Amino acid sequence: MRRHLLPATGHSPGALLSSPWWGELVAEPAWGWASLAPDEVESLGGEGEELLEEAVSEALADAVAGPGQRDVEQVLTATARVSLQWAIDLLALAGDDEESEAGALAELVAFCARATEYWAESTGEGTRGDGATFFAWLGNVEEDDEFLDRLHDEVADWERRTGRGRAAAGPRPWESFGVESGLPARAVRAVHRLRALEVAIRTRPLVAGVRRWAARPVALLVGDVMGYFAERGTLETPGRIVKRIAGSLDEAARDAALRGEPLVVLAHSMGGNIVHDVLSYFRPDVRVDLLVTVGTQVGLFEELKLFVSSDHKVPNPRRPKVAELPNVGRWLNVLDRSDLLAFAAAPVFAGAEDLVFRTGAWWAHGGYLTSCDFHARLARRVGRPT
Repeated sequence: MRRHLLPATGHSPGALLSSPWWGELVAEPAWGWASLAPDEVESLGGEGEELLEEAVSEALADAVAGPGQRDVEQVLTATARVSLQWAIDLLALAGDDEESEAGALAELVAFCARATEYWAESTGEGTRGDGATFFAWLGNVEEDDEFLDRLHDEVADWERRTGRGRAAAGPRPWESFGVESGLPARAVRAVHRLRALEVAIRTRPLVAGVRRWAARPVALLVGDVMGYFAERGTLETPGRIVKRIAGSLDEAARDAALRGEPLVVLAHSMGGNIVHDVLSYFRPDVRVDLLVTVGTQVGLFEELKLFVSSDHKVPNPRRPKVAELPNVGRWLNVLDRSDLLAFAAAPVFAGAEDLVFRTGAWWAHGGYLTSCDFHARLARRVGRPT
């Protein structure tokens, strides 16, 4: 976000980036999600591993289904042969583990962002081709460590030729599968995680794994929805979640006003529904210059008239859509058509702009914000008129 969205919206490097966590305010499941795995389905790790498991599973499925039905051992290399951008996103996602240091992770993400820019300009954002059929150098790469080295060299050469980015002539900043700190160590650790997951995923029952991946996020969403509406509160006595989100909005609004910069809100999934409830009813006095909802159910919830501000008389012949929020300057709603939990907003709300983004993930609902390509495309879209 600091690399793409904030510069595109005119923010200074030190602008406040607030991410209020409200999930802890929803009641915890009494049996710790025991209902999701009654047959003691094996788990590959903690909660942070699940999104990566989904991404690796999708990458393996696509690679094996490709020409030659080849066996897959090098996850990044196999993924890049299908789509270089998917491999870049997979590398960024795998580098974010529980032991990540902020500086090292930021360096890895910066490298992945540079690689995304190289991919986007080279392929016309995928319109001219992708994978091994477009990038001939992928045909000469067999190992994941070799892929990392070659990707670095290709990005650096492209930046030198085009005058883009920070590229400097000279050798790559790490040896092949090196041992130095910073970006190389993070990249190596990411590759190790991918290989471990690849082995585990391919050797355990697929059906049980798929059920577990899909059931947990769906159950989380259902729990969040029911918990939020049960404790939403009233205008006079708002609930804890409303207070927390409203407080974060106030903090961000104060910072934006002091800097003379716009207030931007990006909300994912149930977060989009809560933000809409807050801006349309609890805090209509907060002015948001840009609202971005991603993989949300705002359109569906309005159709079901679940918001406090919902008017049961709309739609009607005179008002075919819900009126624009007067305190929101622009609203972009992003969805993946394969995301079962994402809904359009433009058919329901006046002023909403629906945009489709293909995450490339089997479980698309969790694939938006971890994609470097998503953030790059969002920043470019923000710079264009409605």
